[in-house]
Amino acid sequence: MADDPGRGGAPSRRLGEIAALVSAAAAVVGILLGVFGVPSFHSASPVRPRIEPDSPVGTAAAPSAQPAASLAVLPQGWRRVREADLTAAFAVPDGWKRTKKNEIQSIWASPGGTYEIVVKRDTSYGATARAAADGQLAWYRKEAESSMAGLRATTHTAEQGGKDAVRLELDYHWSGQVTPRRRVEVFVAGDAGHVYQLLVDTTATDGHLAAQRELFDTARAQLVTDVE
Repeated sequence: MADDPGRGGAPSRRLGEIAALVSAAAAVVGILLGVFGVPSFHSASPVRPRIEPDSPVGTAAAPSAQPAASLAVLPQGWRRVREADLTAAFAVPDGWKRTKKNEIQSIWASPGGTYEIVVKRDTSYGATARAAADGQLAWYRKEAESSMAGLRATTHTAEQGGKDAVRLELDYHWSGQVTPRRRVEVFVAGDAGHVYQLLVDTTATDGHLAAQRELFDTARAQLVTDVE
């Protein structure tokens, strides 16, 4: 039987139709990619995380162990301080001045010197809060070295930044003086065998104790250890 002229080159025609369909499908895919913004695997640039610059001195950067979100809201009239040498960040009231700074501590005093806030990082008495508190208390009891006389101390377990901590409350007076003083402190272990110590010291007169407690609670809430 002779080939039907109406069907002449049927295989070639089918191949052409298939090629046209493939081409149309590719065009549709291209349009969809353009509309929905799907990137090409070959040409798209990788998405890189944004690296934030280091926080300037005077602001507290948060370490991985204690994120910034865990900090209490900074009260009005306070400012954050970062001591890079101590790998610590904390806060002091406006108008306070740093009176001493060395490799292990930073001391801040109120106008007139009625109150002091001290932040210390040390390895002298051990790597735990308990060992550091016991060692520091033993040194305080050496009046010839500490100049602290009539010392009475109480020790409490506590928590600081999600870690076990020790709180000391000390009543004393300076050698050769009679004015009573009160010191409250907290000890918390950090990295690399360091222990951080935060204290507030004042004279225990004229209603200073209530203000001291407020200072201590606020300073504790703003303390960040192991700041990188």
